[in-house]
Amino acid sequence: MSAPNVKNVAWRGAGVLLLVNLIALSFFFAPGTGDVKVWAEWMREIDTNGLLGGYTHSDTDYPPLAFVLLAGVSRSAAALEVPRFVALKCSIFLFLFATTACFYSFTRNLVLTAALEFSLILNSVALGYLDVYFAPFLIAAFFLLRRGNLVLGLLLFTISCSVKWQPLIIAPFVCIYTLGAQQRENRDNNRPFTKRLIPFALAAAVASALILIFGAKIFDSLSRATRHALLSAGALNLTWLQTWALHLISPEKYGALKNGEIGMFVTHDPLLVWPNKILFCLTYSAILIGFARGAKTFPQLVSYSILGYFAYFCFNTGVHENHLFLICCLAWILVFLSPLQLSRGLNLTLAANANLFLFYGVFGYYLHRVFGGVDITLLFAVANLCLFAGFFIETIKADGLDLWFVKIPPRVTGGR
Repeated sequence: MSAPNVKNVAWRGAGVLLLVNLIALSFFFAPGTGDVKVWAEWMREIDTNGLLGGYTHSDTDYPPLAFVLLAGVSRSAAALEVPRFVALKCSIFLFLFATTACFYSFTRNLVLTAALEFSLILNSVALGYLDVYFAPFLIAAFFLLRRGNLVLGLLLFTISCSVKWQPLIIAPFVCIYTLGAQQRENRDNNRPFTKRLIPFALAAAVASALILIFGAKIFDSLSRATRHALLSAGALNLTWLQTWALHLISPEKYGALKNGEIGMFVTHDPLLVWPNKILFCLTYSAILIGFARGAKTFPQLVSYSILGYFAYFCFNTGVHENHLFLICCLAWILVFLSPLQLSRGLNLTLAANANLFLFYGVFGYYLHRVFGGVDITLLFAVANLCLFAGFFIETIKADGLDLWFVKIPPRVTGGR
């Protein structure tokens, strides 16, 4: 059989990508979740009190650059005389397109680019979350780090953390990788120590500038982001299983199941909250130490960042249904690095989108989730925990684990 024509393959990939963009555009007028009303309220705050006043007077748990972007949306709506909703959806679609273009510019793979964009449509254009605002910065940051451009890579990563707080969870992995890359480069080129500080100094300068401009509200928003009182805020994870169990064990305190469906509830009980947080910290620390004491290659940066972030999603309290968005971005970078990881990339993408779909469908409307008297989200929560456990075990088998008191030798010598 003759080899496939390269031009035909490229045209097919371009066709797939075009179709995905048309699918994204078809959701343009989808109303989204209730969060869209929150973005509208923040834009009204900005219009009334200005950018700084709007950020300061809001009850936001978002970093300041999200408000900068929303201020741009509001100003554009006024200048073009269109509803804020239309301007908001335009901005989300443009950032989705920018994310797609950024991924393609580094990978030159149309099919993977289409897969990435398709995996982000539900979160962004359909349901109206703002996660896509940080996606192009995060993806560009990782690929620039891979190319050895540590200064610009770390700078763009800092910007992504200034749009939403979630990338901060993988910041230790990024910093450790940057230090490891500098050590390897220093052995080759004998760079002065002061030059090795430049990436971190610029990142610190950006953070300091934002603090000077927006003040103490930045710390308040970060504090709000870390102390959500919901045991599970819609994330299908261990705390979601606990939420279900508490409905059954103590319905008078936590509420009963409503027609078999699990409902979220607020709790400040340390006996419920802290065991989960401790489990997250222990798991995350083991993953971080394993990465720090390993080879610290770029494929490992992607893999361990996914694992560390997945540990946050699976075990921490107050995690929201849209927080797997970051994993979608990293999953397709992982697939690009190793096509053998395609099944894992698909699983992670399906997990992220299923978590959204089961609560809000594709238009932001409530879905009935009970089948045969069982809330189907329970099965997805178990599946997510199994997905994390499988990835964790496979990584340990491949790389080994050295926690000083626990040492597991690598069983697989080939690269992933």
